[in-house]
Amino acid sequence: MYDIRTAPSAPAALRRYQELLADQNRLLAEQNVLLERIQAFTALAAAPAPTEVPRRDPPVLPPTLVQRHILLLLADGTKDSAIARRLGVSERSVRRHVGSLAERAGASNRFTLALAAARLGWLPAYDRRAV
Repeated sequence: MYDIRTAPSAPAALRRYQELLADQNRLLAEQNVLLERIQAFTALAAAPAPTEVPRRDPPVLPPTLVQRHILLLLADGTKDSAIARRLGVSERSVRRHVGSLAERAGASNRFTLALAAARLGWLPAYDRRAV
């Protein structure tokens, strides 16, 4: 094939025009590749995110009547021995109820148990301004 750029008698302007056309074709090819990449990335971004299965925790059982009394006294700062005397049960029963409530509420100690009980609605609302 005849290439005007290598012909010795071709005018310089014509050779330059051929070079510019070759550059233009190369740039158009690169532009098409970039547009295809942009379309691929846009398709990925527009694709719906994978749906996660919502974690379903087992329902938290509400406390029994005795456990509600224990929670009220516990939230008031009463010790296990005093709670046991007040309710007429053994101190071991109080500790067992407190442990059961803490496990159900996901609490690690008595303080976080009182906070979790309030959050779960196991304790009545307390307004310090009323006291």
